[in-house]
This record gives sequence, structure tokens and C-alpha cells, in this order.
Amino acid sequence: MRRIPTARHAKALARYSRRSLAHYSRYFVGRYHTPGTAPGTLRATPPSEHAPPPVPLRLGLIRFDRERISEQADVRAEDCPAPDGTKDIVWVHLQGTPTPEVLERLGATYGLHPLALEDVMTEGQRTKFEVYERQYFLVLNHPRRTEDGDLTVDQVSFFLGPGYVITIDAGPADHFEPIRARLRGKRTLRERGADYLFYSLMDVIVDGGFPVLEDLGERLEDLESAVLDDPRRELRNQIHYIKRELVLLRRAWWPQREVVNMLIRDGDELLSETTRLYLRDCYDHSVRVIDFVETYREMTSSLLDTYLSSVSQRMNDIMKVLTIIATIFMPLTFIVGVYGMNFATASPWNMPELHWRYGYFYALGVMFVIAVAMLAYFKRKRWL
Repeated sequence: MRRIPTARHAKALARYSRRSLAHYSRYFVGRYHTPGTAPGTLRATPPSEHAPPPVPLRLGLIRFDRERISEQADVRAEDCPAPDGTKDIVWVHLQGTPTPEVLERLGATYGLHPLALEDVMTEGQRTKFEVYERQYFLVLNHPRRTEDGDLTVDQVSFFLGPGYVITIDAGPADHFEPIRARLRGKRTLRERGADYLFYSLMDVIVDGGFPVLEDLGERLEDLESAVLDDPRRELRNQIHYIKRELVLLRRAWWPQREVVNMLIRDGDELLSETTRLYLRDCYDHSVRVIDFVETYREMTSSLLDTYLSSVSQRMNDIMKVLTIIATIFMPLTFIVGVYGMNFATASPWNMPELHWRYGYFYALGVMFVIAVAMLAYFKRKRWL
């Protein structure tokens, strides 16, 4: 049974026809420092025509152990406590576009490597995992839908060290509120250490891909119904936009699977056996996300082929109708041409039908019979 598109998806399909491919081009432009810049240089990304505007930076601090939790919002980088060797776990979250001053302060407090801080400042990073001295650095990309339906990608960076976790989310949307709610409500997350918190935050970003893929799947179904019903030119543009989005998603998620596998394989110093077991589930989710992306890419290619076939079939149907009409009128035109020569009636070799009292109606009747006979023959041959 063909699914009827809802009003929400009809509006979403209409947005694709107004959208420009330039909207997605900013996510394929790499950010880089001037050649010759010293490694580890922290420099704000210069404004670009296609780059999104910077998001105001906010710092949040959570400190907890098995029994208690303290939470502070809108703190300064100077107020973030350094690891003191106690059982307390510190989670520092930066929401928005980071500044060199804040990163330098956090780097001095927690001993963050300058190369990792440089990657945090540089937008458009590929998903990666780096191991430094008693410190893990991870970059994940989180695609999401904005309020107006556009697809955007937020860079999320993670630092894991003894007793602390630092997260930097460059986008405006805070994805980690469910983790804060779990920290406030249940002791399970507070009992398992910083590495399990690190895994939980990772899992939020990895699982955040499923709503985006679900939305894409529904849009592909709507497009398929529209292409089969009425293959308009606007649908071709919409299919290309979805292909562009899938390329963006593949670029964001394809390295994610290998990164999670590296964590399971190489994370033996700061990750416990229990956490690595949960990371295997995270790896499984990454594989499923990639499988969905590849499946949707094949569906989009097939959908484009279906559109081209539908347009070609529609053109063939039009040409068939026009050919049938032209074929029917060929003998009729012949008859009209023969009887329209109007030779002199005095000649004994003139057409005798010109003297018939009802010759005009006889000619019309013959043409009508010929046309009906040809239509019946075409239908018998299944040409109609």
C-alpha cells in the first residue's frame, strides 16, 4: 500500500525546491591555518561567507561522587577545579564557539595537549581519536536538523583524563541534558567513574544519528510516491539535495566506526573492562548508522533512475499518442487531397464522385470508418 505523505512532509519536500546547494557547501570547506604556522597555535577561525555565525560560549561544571553531585552553570574557565586525586569526578562542558583564551586556561588547568586544542579551534575536523600522555582526545560530528529543516553538523570534542571529562560542543543545541538528568536522578552513572561518563556522552552523539536517518527515510518514501505519481522537474532537484545530504552524513559518520573500534582496542589505560564492553554496543550503533546511510544512498540513486525512467516513459507515451493521431490522419489526408484536386467537370476522365448528390457525406463516412477501424486495429495489437 502506498503511504500518503503528511502535511509536514509535503512542506519539507517544498523546502527542498527552494534550497540551494550553496547551503551545504560550507560543510565541505576545510578550515586551516596559514602555511608555516607553528603546531598547536590557537587562533579563532576567521569569519567566512558560508560559515555559520559563532555561537556565544557558555561553561557548565558538574562535580560528583557516589553520594553527591554539585552543578554550576555559566562558570568561568578560572573556576574549573584541577584534578586533586580524590574520588570526585569533574565534568566541564563548553557550549558554543570556543575562544583561544578559554582553551588556553583549560589546557593549563588540565594539561590538555596543544595539538588537541588546535583541533578544537579548527572547525570541520574529521572524526578522530588521539592518545596523549594519560589523556584521550576524541572528535565526533553530530548532524542535526535545524528549526527550518536544514541539515547542519556540530563538532563535538571530548577529553578524558584521570578524574575528569571535558566536552566542547560548537553548536547552539545542548545534546547532553539527558546525561545530566541521569546524574541527578540515579547513582548508577555516578558510581562507574569518568570513563563510563565519557562513554555515555559518546553514546548520545552516536545515537543522535538515528532521528536524522529516520527523517531522511520518510522523505525518501514521500519522494518515491511523488515520483511514481507525477515526475515533475522539482522532484529531481529534491533528489539531488538528499544525495548531497547523504554525502555530508557519510563524511561525518564513516570514520566514526573505526574511531570507536580504536577506543575498544587501544583504550586500555583510562577505560575499564566494563566500559569497553559498553563501547562494543556503541560500535554496533555506529555500524548500523553507516549501513543506513549506504542503504539510503542506494535508494536515492535508484530513485533518480526511477525518475529518469518515469520521465522517459512519459515522453514515450506522449510520442505514442501523437504518432497514433498522425497515423490516423494519414489516410484521411490522402482522401481529402484526392477529392480536393477540383479538375474540370466537363472532362470525361474526371472523378465521377464529384457529381454524386451526397458525395460529401460519403467521403466523411469513409474517413470515419477508416479512423474507427485503425483504432480497433491498434487496440487489438495493444498499441493503445
